[in-house]
Amino acid sequence: MLRQTVFSLSGLLISLLVLATVVEAFSGTDFVKKYFYTSPFTICLWLLTVILSVVYLFRQGVYKNLITFLLHFSFVVILAGSLVTHLFGKQGTIHLRIDEPQNEFVDDEGRPAFFEFSKNAKNQYIKLLDFQVEYYDGTLSPKDFASTIEVSNGEEVVQGQTAMNRVFSYKNYRFCQQSYDEDERGVTFSVNHDPYGIALTYCGYFLLFFSFVTFFFQKNTRFRQLYKR
Repeated sequence: MLRQTVFSLSGLLISLLVLATVVEAFSGTDFVKKYFYTSPFTICLWLLTVILSVVYLFRQGVYKNLITFLLHFSFVVILAGSLVTHLFGKQGTIHLRIDEPQNEFVDDEGRPAFFEFSKNAKNQYIKLLDFQVEYYDGTLSPKDFASTIEVSNGEEVVQGQTAMNRVFSYKNYRFCQQSYDEDERGVTFSVNHDPYGIALTYCGYFLLFFSFVTFFFQKNTRFRQLYKR
């Protein structure tokens, strides 16, 4: 009965994600993020599936084999990281013009959110110092665009660069370029602040990789039997 319930919930989750992918093509990412990926129904469904799956695995005695247990447990850690990101992470955007410092950004709900680089709230800001666009030869299609930004936490001033495939990180804030103004004097950045969820998710991926590789070196497994033959 428990096994059938777990498979039914997993099938429902997969169907929901497939539907979200289809709806995203027509209604956009923001719509599916709000009504599918981060909706209370989806989160509760994930939690229920994870809890029942863990109970089922313990009933099956998976914990008796450490590597097999870690292989399954890694998925729980990855999902836990996603939940922590949803509950405590901050995502949004910020638009910067050259030499115009800002100390807040706009979150996904459209509300202003202040940067918390340090406990010293005074003189905290981020500023765009320079912006350059590189075009493909003979065209107006951008090949790459890079920004030089300056960040102050009230005690120190740090400069860094972002590009199309380069993210600037500072005090657990990650800045990634999204677009730039037509006059090439302003840039819109995505802002992500998630010090705990990302770390937890990476731990899950490490456990998954470690257990997956180690699994092939265990004795008395189907893989080892085929290898010996």
